Amino acid sequence: MKQFKEALETLSKNKEYCKWKKENKNSYLTHGFIMASEDVTREWQIGFYNPEHKKIAAFTVGKKIYMNPESDVFTDKKTVSELDVDKIKINADEALETADKLQKEKYSAHTPLKKIIIIQNLDVGQVWNITYVTGSFKTLNIKINSSTGKVITDELIDIFKVEK
Repeated sequence: MKQFKEALETLSKNKEYCKWKKENKNSYLTHGFIMASEDVTREWQIGFYNPEHKKIAAFTVGKKIYMNPESDVFTDKKTVSELDVDKIKINADEALETADKLQKEKYSAHTPLKKIIIIQNLDVGQVWNITYVTGSFKTLNIKINSSTGKVITDELIDIFKVEK
């Protein structure tokens, strides 16, 4: 898997991105997203928040690079936190290795079908936010500090809750 910083470097040299950046000077890096599963091509989606439009512009970085349509921000906060690339001391593979180990030790009855990996800055700090969609209709969410590699939180959540 191409690492986030590599994908960001590749994006920074892309003509379409450079043109967009010149036209959106106030936009800033907010996240990187990648899906890890057998049936999905692993491509980074790298997002930038535009405070003027209050929207996220995301670029897909794979064999080709293209810009996705701007999208609304899904947060109650008035702004979206900036991602500090210098605070990313562990890469996605290392974070996933830590998450996989925790999953096998603590949640072995819940076999992962898909893995969603996001690097972002949340209230708990800058984290690798890793979510497993499991065969037991649950999601396992693990947040790992992007500088230290330490697990901050882990939580197993029912996808479907049957109300009585």
